[in-house]
Amino acid sequence: MAKDHTDERATTEENRPDISALASAVLSVLSDKGDDGAQTIRSSAVQKLVEAALQTGSFNSEALLEDLKDRRISPEQIVDIYIPQAARDLGQMWIEDVIGFAKVTIATARLQGLLTMLSPPWAANPPEMADGTQVLLLLQGNDSHTLGPHVATAQMRRAGASVRILFGARDETVLQALSDETYDMVMFSGSRPDALASIAKLVKRIRTGILVPPQIVLGGIVLSLADGVKEKTDVDLVSNDVKVALKLCEKNKYKSRSSTR
Repeated sequence: MAKDHTDERATTEENRPDISALASAVLSVLSDKGDDGAQTIRSSAVQKLVEAALQTGSFNSEALLEDLKDRRISPEQIVDIYIPQAARDLGQMWIEDVIGFAKVTIATARLQGLLTMLSPPWAANPPEMADGTQVLLLLQGNDSHTLGPHVATAQMRRAGASVRILFGARDETVLQALSDETYDMVMFSGSRPDALASIAKLVKRIRTGILVPPQIVLGGIVLSLADGVKEKTDVDLVSNDVKVALKLCEKNKYKSRSSTR
């Protein structure tokens, strides 16, 4: 007899657009793999990740990473290519009713745990690298899709940026953080169109309440779920490409240096 997912679907229907977007390869991640990487991705390794994330009982993350290392897959490839692809596959399995929402949630959390192990710490730059880009990444409190932002965090830290993450922080907390420390960029990550209004409100408060406001960027699954996101939020840039975001910061810092000469 087929499993009855009626109750589960009823309680998670509002998550369907986000999971659909994940499965449709619009995870808020820059998969910096290039043409060669796209052609040589090993489906067996992706399947290994998916199976390990879905297995019942304990999850041995160290053994899994060691197995991928033995397959000559680098930590960078795991972060940029294999974890995002595994997440998309999990999303597609949920869409096709192969697994339930609870399982895909647990599996995605396990993949996120791998990212934590592979990502450099918050203060990626040594003290002497004062010119390193400082990023404040903001996640909405009602946003359950945090895997993509964590991939982006790992990629930015690898590029030499220091990234601090605030999850579900009140506007006053964000403004205080921006007042206490100098940040080159505030990056919002969102997956729900209904959060755009609150993001726009905070963007306005940052621009009016901070003497020298940082560059403000918005990324995430929401970019594929709503139109006119940039106009609705008044951010400087909408992009899921961390390289584009970091390049914007570099251009802004160059302009600031030139104006002070």
